[in-house]
Amino acid sequence: MSKIQLTWSKLIQLTKTDIEKLGDVSGVYRISKKSDDGKYYVFFVGGGENIKEKLLSHLSEKETNIRLKSFLKLGGEFVFRYTVIAEKNIREAIEKQMYRTYQPEYNQEEPKSSLEVEANLN
Repeated sequence: MSKIQLTWSKLIQLTKTDIEKLGDVSGVYRISKKSDDGKYYVFFVGGGENIKEKLLSHLSEKETNIRLKSFLKLGGEFVFRYTVIAEKNIREAIEKQMYRTYQPEYNQEEPKSSLEVEANLN
């Protein structure tokens, strides 16, 4: 199993303004919500060729994941963090690892990847 060292962004507010500041980068991301206890809990993980486009789509009316769309409309303090990963197979493997680690309740299914990797998720 390959070990990969990732460099994660700081927490960024999940707003159109903050998302627009991202470059057109490929990688993986996780979205969290601040709970009443002051901690952030991951409820969605994702990845793709263009993180900015993917995150903006989650905030748009075109979002196809109805549960995620409804949850985001409830309001609250939502944040995300991401890491840049150019290789598609590595992205998919890390997205799968994040899914298994965080067990996010708003992902519709486990990401598919035959590659097994071990990466730092913080």
